[in-house]
Amino acid sequence: MPVTSFVVGKRKIDIAGDGPSCVEELFYGRPEFIFHLASLSEEADFDFDRGYRVNVDGTKNMLDAIRAIPGYCPRFVFASSIAAPSQCSAAPQDSYDTQKAIAELLVSEYSRKGYVDGISIRLPTIVGCPDATYKAATSFFPSMIREPLSGHEAICPVPLFFRHTIASPKAAAGNLLHAANLTSQQLAMSRTMNMPGIAPAVHDIIEALGNIAGKSVAKLIRQERDISIWRTVSSWPQNIDATYALSLGFVPDTSIDAIIKYYIKDELKQKKHSLPTEVEKMHVEDDLKQKKCSLPTGVEKRHVEDDLKQKTYSIPTGFGKRQLSGAAA
Repeated sequence: MPVTSFVVGKRKIDIAGDGPSCVEELFYGRPEFIFHLASLSEEADFDFDRGYRVNVDGTKNMLDAIRAIPGYCPRFVFASSIAAPSQCSAAPQDSYDTQKAIAELLVSEYSRKGYVDGISIRLPTIVGCPDATYKAATSFFPSMIREPLSGHEAICPVPLFFRHTIASPKAAAGNLLHAANLTSQQLAMSRTMNMPGIAPAVHDIIEALGNIAGKSVAKLIRQERDISIWRTVSSWPQNIDATYALSLGFVPDTSIDAIIKYYIKDELKQKKHSLPTEVEKMHVEDDLKQKKCSLPTGVEKRHVEDDLKQKTYSIPTGFGKRQLSGAAA
């Protein structure tokens, strides 16, 4: 049966424990679909042993625990990274890259033996996500959207021309679910593939942020070069070949504008963050358009104005005075 949604149960387990017994309780219910997203990113290069325990031994512990259950062969979706070098064709740039590549090989090998029905999808950098605690070499990409829209400064450690493949949480989640529903026959060519994404330059993100949220918001992004980060990310390919994944029906985001608007609507507004006035005004107008309200211009402006006042948002002075004088008349 295809998986389209699921309930997440919270359970804290150290997958990097001593052998597969540390994770076997995860599989007591013999779930049909397993999504393996646990990993150690930036720290993997600084703490060599811990990186291998989590990213390699932890993955192997899960695969061995599944292997030990007779007659059990679930779909195993492994979240890899575009940082992983193509097998036997490129030298890794740090420990995280190497460990992801090793884990991909493990998933393919255990699938070849029939212990799991696995697929490794190399995800782009995820932007438009609310979690500021996750640390990676590319953490500055999501921060350039998240922090300015929350009124905070964001640091850009790379040149404005730098281009990188990214995806929204919505696109990543959709592609994880799609990976779960592919047949084994569809994966006959390879069980490891690059996910599609969009590849804007840094200046494209800043420009889109300014167009959507206002120039004052975009100005909260400050350039401050970091040689160590630049050395790492500049070694990665700036345009990812996702032809294979696209042929299997995986879907990228449409644009950086769409990612930013999705973050404002689905993350900030749901959590009742205080939004810059220009951002909120834009979303009230978008809500009216999505409802296909055919309104005369003056009526539509009054609706936008009324909605803003009811929500006690700050309204630009000129806009507010014009509407108040119109209402009084």
